[in-house]
Parts: sequence; structure tokens; C-alpha cells
Amino acid sequence: MTAKPSISELQEKVKILERELAGHKSIEKLLWEKQDQLFKVLDSLEAIVYVADMQSYEILFANRYAEKLFGHITGKECWQVMQSGMTGPCPFCTNKKLVTTEGKPKDSILWELQNTSNGRWYSIRDRAIEWFDGRVVHLQIAVDITDRKGAEAALQASEEKFRTVADFTYDWEYWIDDQGSFNYISPSCERITGYSVGEFEENPTLLLDIIHPDDRPDFSRHLDEELNSSKVCHLNFRVITSTGEERWISHYCQQVHGYNKKFLGRRASNRDITEQKKAEEKIKLNEIRQAAMLKLYEMHELPDKEVCNFVLETSLPLTGSEIGFMGFLNYDESQMTIHAWSKSVMIQCKIHEKPIVFNIADSGLWGEAVKQRRPIIINNYKSHTLKKGVPDGHVRIVRFMAVPLFDREKIVALAAVGNKHREYDEQDVKQLQLLIEGMWQIIKRREAERDLINQAELIKSFTNSVSHDLKNPAIAILGLTRILRKKYQQLSREKLENFIDQITKSSEQIVLLSEDINAYISTREAPLHLKSLDMKNIWQTIRDEFEPQLKKREIEWIEAESIPRIRADQNGLLRVYRNLVDNALKYGGSNLNEISLGYKASGTHHILSVQNDGEIIPPEDFETVFEVFSRKGGEASPPGTGLGLAIVREIANHHKGNSWAESDAEGKITFYISIARNL
Repeated sequence: MTAKPSISELQEKVKILERELAGHKSIEKLLWEKQDQLFKVLDSLEAIVYVADMQSYEILFANRYAEKLFGHITGKECWQVMQSGMTGPCPFCTNKKLVTTEGKPKDSILWELQNTSNGRWYSIRDRAIEWFDGRVVHLQIAVDITDRKGAEAALQASEEKFRTVADFTYDWEYWIDDQGSFNYISPSCERITGYSVGEFEENPTLLLDIIHPDDRPDFSRHLDEELNSSKVCHLNFRVITSTGEERWISHYCQQVHGYNKKFLGRRASNRDITEQKKAEEKIKLNEIRQAAMLKLYEMHELPDKEVCNFVLETSLPLTGSEIGFMGFLNYDESQMTIHAWSKSVMIQCKIHEKPIVFNIADSGLWGEAVKQRRPIIINNYKSHTLKKGVPDGHVRIVRFMAVPLFDREKIVALAAVGNKHREYDEQDVKQLQLLIEGMWQIIKRREAERDLINQAELIKSFTNSVSHDLKNPAIAILGLTRILRKKYQQLSREKLENFIDQITKSSEQIVLLSEDINAYISTREAPLHLKSLDMKNIWQTIRDEFEPQLKKREIEWIEAESIPRIRADQNGLLRVYRNLVDNALKYGGSNLNEISLGYKASGTHHILSVQNDGEIIPPEDFETVFEVFSRKGGEASPPGTGLGLAIVREIANHHKGNSWAESDAEGKITFYISIARNL
């Protein structure tokens, strides 16, 4: 058993307890004195200060400022008296954020709130503290910031108005301070240049870097002028966008100063005037082209070559090009003959023997305009897959544009230019097309004028020839009939039959001439009746017609082994072969041993031919034999109307083709006629 303490021991313990109790009372007194001092300090603050129990939400203390606003609230639940419309603890209460999971105080929280009771804004500092009785409580200090909030709202509205004006301006605006750094750049910089605000801010030299190299000296002079002038300065210059596009900028800038006249830098406004510049350039180019057209019409008496040279030299500034050429194509578009080189080509080109005639089939990029039958633009010649290279000494090509000239469906000429500083576009194509079309109209007008003169001469010749050809047999008939009238009873039967034969032949000659004249006129005026023809049948028909003469004279008839069906006018083709074979028989004489019918195809035409080994035609007469009333051999030649080959040419022209004659080394004469494939 434990021994009981003695009385003396008990008395000693009582003394110890009395001393401890006295200490607690002094501490309690001190605490109440400090609490009173704390409350006095809190009461003096121009802010809401209150302390609430974190479990019951009971307000343990509220300073005078709080009670002035909300009345006597000590002892009441904070959510009931500090806010309005609450049915329980406030949803924005910070109690849980102020203590750890163990209930220990954490760092304070600073936040803002608009009070639902009085509508005013407060900056609130919440924290958990240990209260005088040892429990952890919620201390809140709320400073009224309603006026500040109003000022902030006004400032925000002002800034929003500024941003709306500045950020949503269509032009590119910026403000550079006195140190050369951007204070502000409008977002429209990206629309115009392709570079964002951030890229300009990160790279102070970007503004100068994107200016076109040719315009940088002007821009540098402009900056010097701006720094030394209080006036608004203006400059138009080009920039290169992030995608490599060239854009024109109309730039206005001026110095800016603060309210105390302190220099704050430069304010600039940049407007994209690319479309305006394009329109101005288009107007300028149109003026150049119109002036060139007027000059062209004044050149109607000059040779075609001079006209071509003028058009080509005009096309260079019109398209911004450095080099160019112009060529004309032959009837089947298989060859091109150069009619004009630009002066710059003649200077730069080091090729000694410059070719004039080019085969389209062997051509490089320039020939694609003919092959594809459309304008060709090559803005990166070096890497283009269709290029075939150029010979040593050839002009260096960077960019290239070729434009074909059509007369109806046929390409008659090709204009090509190259080495523009910028890329070629459809506007360049249009300008060049209009120019060469104007040239072609002048050339055609000249041809029409020449044709009118020729037609007048032809009509005169035609009239004289008809008069002559009709007069001779008519005189013969008249003379013979007069003799018969006077002496028919005195003439022998043999003499009478001879006179009758002469009258018959003269009459037949008049009838034949009349028929050929009608055929020639109808060939010129009658429409074509096109259909797909079996050419072997056409040839057989012609052979059957001339079979008696062929057999009698032992002339060999030769036909090409194969020939496709051809879309043409059947009567027209029969007349072509009839006239050509008849000519061979008429003018071949005793030397004629064979007549050969041939065929070959070209890119756009069928080529038909009739060859004989009897006719003799000097090469200088190959073209004139197709003229009206042209007779091989003159008056001494076999009789004919002189319209046979003229009719052949008219039929060829009606079929969008041509006719011509050639001779080979053996002296054989071949007559050709071409017929368009696209009839």
C-alpha cells in the first residue's frame, strides 16, 4: 500500500497551487488588458474587422466601422448579418481554405468581393488565428475599394475604347518610342505583312528587314526627314511579306509628344495600297498600249517586219520584261519563223548563227504555248520540268511568258517575253494579247487592202479574159455562119462538115467557159456540205471518169495503199481531183506515163496530192498557176478556161486549208491540197 502524505506535505502542495492560481489570474488580467488594447486598435480602423467562430459562424467581435454599417452584429451568425439573401453559410466562405486538415492556421488569403447587402466592393484579407480562449477563429479585414473599382472600370472602359479604335483599325498602326522600341503595334500588321505583333516586338529590325531592297534608301532618307521635322511625313514603299509577296504601303508618320512636350517617339499609319497601285499600273499600261495602237495604225504603210519590231519592243515595257521574240507559224502549225528579236536579245545573245526557223515538235518551253494552245507562264524557269536547256551563249532565262495568237481556231503567231523582275500574271497575258491582236488586225487589214486591189485587178483581168475567151469563139462562129449564109450552096459536103465542126468546137468552148465560171463563183459562195468520206470511193469515181483516156494513152494509175476517212464536201473533192487529173492529161502530153494519188497527215490537216510525170512548170510559176485565168504555156498551150486550179484553191480555202505545187529531182510535178481535220 502507498503511504498517505503527511500534513506538512499537503500544506506544501496547497501553497504551490495557490501560487499557480495567482499566476493564472495575473496572466488572465494581462490578456484582458491586451485584448482591450487590440480592440481599441481595431475600432480605429476605417475598415470592416470582425472575428467569427469557424464552426458556428458566431461573430465574436466586430469593430465600430462594421457595426456602423451593419448594426450590432456581435453574437450573431456572420452569413445572416453581413450578406443578404443567404439561407446558410455563404458559398464563397473561405473557412476551409484558412486551416489545414489538422485544423492548424494557414497563410492569409487576399480576395475581392461585392457585398450583397450594400453593393459595395471590398478588398478582403482572411486568416485563421488563435483566439484568447485558445480556439481557432476566422479574422476578416475588409477595405472598401468601391471608388477604386469605379476608377478601374473607367480606366478599363477607356482602354477598351482605345483598343477598339487601335486594334480594329484596318490600317497597320504603330508607335515607336524615342529608343526605337515598339510601344504599340496594331494586329492588322499580320494581315498586311504576314508577321504577327509578337514577331515585330521580338525583332526590332524586322520593320526595316521587310522593306523592298530597292526602297530602303528612300525609307532611310524618310526617317532622317521625320526626325528633323514636326510635320506629317509621307512615303510610298514596298514590303516583302512572310510569303514572299510584294505589297505597296502608303506610310504616314509624325513625331508624338506628351502633355509636357516631352518627345515620346514616332506614330505611324501604314495603309495597304497594293490594289490601288495595280489599278494605277493597269491604267498606265493601257495608256502605253493605246498609244502603241495609235502608232501602229500610223504604220500601215511600213513593212510587216518593222511593225513586228515595234510591237515587240513595246511589249517589253508593257509586261516589264527584258527580252522577247515574235514568230509566225506555217499553215499546219508545225514550224515557226522568227520575224523579230528584241534589241536586248541581240545584244546579250552570244550565239553566232541565230536560227530563224524552228520545228514546234522539237521545241522546249516556248513551244508549249502552241502544243497546249494557250498562254504559258513560267515564273521559275530553272526548276521547270519541261525545259530542254539552252545552247552556250544563249540569253539567261529567269521567267518566261509565251502567248499564242489565234485567227479563228488557227494559231498564226507567237509572242514570247522573259525575265520580268516580278512574277508574270494574267494581266501581263491580257496586255500582250491585246497588243499582238492589234498588230494582227493591222496585218489583216493590209492583206484585205491588198486583196481588194488584187480583186479589182482580178475582176479587170477576169472581165478581159472572159471577153477575150468569149470573143474569139464567138467571132469564129459569126464568121463561119456568114460564110455559110452566103456560100453554103457552093460549098462541098466536106467543107460544110468542117465548118460545122469548127462552130461546134467554138460553141463547146463557150459552154465550158460558162460552166467553169459558174463553178468558180459557186465554189466561192456556196456553203460546204460536210460528211465523212471514203476516199477510196472518191478515187475510184475519178478513175472511172478518166478510164478511157488512161487506157488509150497507156497511163499508169497509182493510189496510196491506205487513206483514212476524211470529213469534207464530196462534190468539192470530186471537182479537185477532176481538175487536177484533167490538167495532168491536158498538159502532160506524150511525156505523161503515170498519175499518182497520195496522202499524208500533219498535226492539224489532211494533205492530199496528185502527182504526174508529164507536166513541165517552172518553179517561179508554182504560185501563179493557181490564179484565175492562168494558163501554163500561154496562148500556144492546149485549150482551157484557166479556172481549173483557181477552183482547186478556192475549195482548199473553204476547207480551212491551202493548195500548192512542188517538183522533185526527177521533174515530177505534185499538186497538194490541205484540209483541216477539225471541220
